[in-house]
Amino acid sequence: MISINTVCQNVRHKGNFEICRPDGSGDNLLVIFKTSAVLIQNGEEITVSPNSLILYSNGTMQHYKTLCGSYVNHFVHFDTDDTELMNGIKTDTLITSADIPAIEELLTILCRENVADSTNRKQYENMLMQMILMKISESSINPDSDKSRISALEMLRTDIYSNAGSYSNIYQLAEKMNLSPSYLQAIYKRKFGISCYEDILSAKIKTGQYYLSTTDMTVKEISDLCGYGNEICFMKIFKKRTGITPSEYRKISKNDNLKNNFIW
Repeated sequence: MISINTVCQNVRHKGNFEICRPDGSGDNLLVIFKTSAVLIQNGEEITVSPNSLILYSNGTMQHYKTLCGSYVNHFVHFDTDDTELMNGIKTDTLITSADIPAIEELLTILCRENVADSTNRKQYENMLMQMILMKISESSINPDSDKSRISALEMLRTDIYSNAGSYSNIYQLAEKMNLSPSYLQAIYKRKFGISCYEDILSAKIKTGQYYLSTTDMTVKEISDLCGYGNEICFMKIFKKRTGITPSEYRKISKNDNLKNNFIW
């Protein structure tokens, strides 16, 4: 059974905020860092990136502080007698490969249930915290998952630009990656600096530009190839993103300087 002592989300601090508990807090503590921070372990300072976490076991020294004067985190203080579940997690170690968006969804519900006037509150808290710990344990079992996931993301993006007509929304990409749409959007934007949807649109326009400048295919044929069943829709989006119509682009593309000036 897991008993929640304190749970808080998006806690903000300014200035030289620092937590230093030589003997811990008297319970287990989950800290999810939402901003950069400094973690001190064995006298060594470790720079922590946003969306990292650490699960302090009961009795372990807890020491972390702000890096740049602004600090945001989530945290949960809890007690548990579920040794099997805890043994499946790398405690007292910084974890950078956890599915933070999925954990945050559960944490939001946990915060709500923690203040709810419900006769089942303790049971809900127990189940939700178990799910959070299970999510963390998945990253503990496969700490290299981020590397393989980044490789998969790069392959996905290559496929989007190679077969732009095959994709129209985030749900198709999420299904292909076997990830939740919210998590895929988060890691995709973090990796490439652009949202999934914007990248899909860019891939479609780039594909359209290529065929307009290198073939005699009709605008209707090209719009179909780009995944638009309606050529009017393709023409509107094309003009919005390039400033000219597909037909105008085809005429101008006879200039060699424009042939390689595709919009990404």
